[in-house]
Amino acid sequence: MADPAAIAEAGSAPAPQTETDLLDPVRRAETYGTPSVPEGPRLATLKKTLLRGLRFLWRDQAPFNALTLEAFHRLRHESEARFAALRERIAGIERELSETRRRAAIQDARFALLETPARRAEGPTGPSPEPPAPAAELPAAVYSLFEERFRGAPESIAENQGFYVSFVRGAPGPVLDVGCGRGEFLRLLGQEGIPASGIESNAISARLCREAGLEVEHGDAMVLLSERRSESLGAVVAFQVVEHWTASQIFSFLREARRALAPDGVLIAETVNTDSLSALRAFFLDPTHVAPVPPAALTFLAGAAGFADTRVEYRAPLPVSERLAETTENDVKLNRLLFGPQDYALIARVPAREA
Repeated sequence: MADPAAIAEAGSAPAPQTETDLLDPVRRAETYGTPSVPEGPRLATLKKTLLRGLRFLWRDQAPFNALTLEAFHRLRHESEARFAALRERIAGIERELSETRRRAAIQDARFALLETPARRAEGPTGPSPEPPAPAAELPAAVYSLFEERFRGAPESIAENQGFYVSFVRGAPGPVLDVGCGRGEFLRLLGQEGIPASGIESNAISARLCREAGLEVEHGDAMVLLSERRSESLGAVVAFQVVEHWTASQIFSFLREARRALAPDGVLIAETVNTDSLSALRAFFLDPTHVAPVPPAALTFLAGAAGFADTRVEYRAPLPVSERLAETTENDVKLNRLLFGPQDYALIARVPAREA
């Protein structure tokens, strides 16, 4: 049994103040743990006299209650801190596991491609190697490896794409992410409770997205978009996609998106900013890019496809350390030309249905 003197001594020491515990624990325990007699009842004076005479029975109870309460709060706060640290550690492990799975899948597909035997044709002296026909596009494994090395970490991509969530919040239907890649934007929308699905031409990326629980179709974007019902979507987004298409393909995509979007639906198309010469380095780095798409050209094509209320948002500015010091007006002009924002996004809407 605890020593009453020690308890009393500990209970009489001032307790540390916290934001959630503004009252001294001893005084609070005394408030709720000490018997009292209200004014007015019969024999109130006699009852108070008896309470004063018997207060030795609970004299040490208040400090004991205070120590118990303080220990409980300390234990609760320590447990909450440990659980928060554990949750963060688990989230980190899950991110690392996702990265490892994605890289392993890319390497497996790459090795499978390298191990595919060359076709052989029968010649006069027996079978001879037949040179393979040139592929129409880079193999999925090779392009996945390229994205892994040059596109950037999923966290940084998600941070950049988070800017667009507000444009699709409250859209008149689900969101379709054309060329969803690793699914960064789909995950952001899932966290917001916004219904969304994706289309991805790279079989490896599509499979990894599905394994992560995302709704992603593998196939040609034009074909799969054309299969969507008219006015069935609330938003169509395409991040770093249109530069992979010819002008006629871009216009076909815009027309199909216009058809599939409900009135007041939104289109978002992000691509490389052709007005910044430094941004063109990223354009020519990707061997699958077809042609740069200037903002004015994409805006014109969107208007011709039936979109209205078009606007251009410039994104991904370079750090100040990578730009010229702007001491004159000419420095400002040169920065805009040489070191301007790396990307831009066309944001357009389908006209609302007239009442």
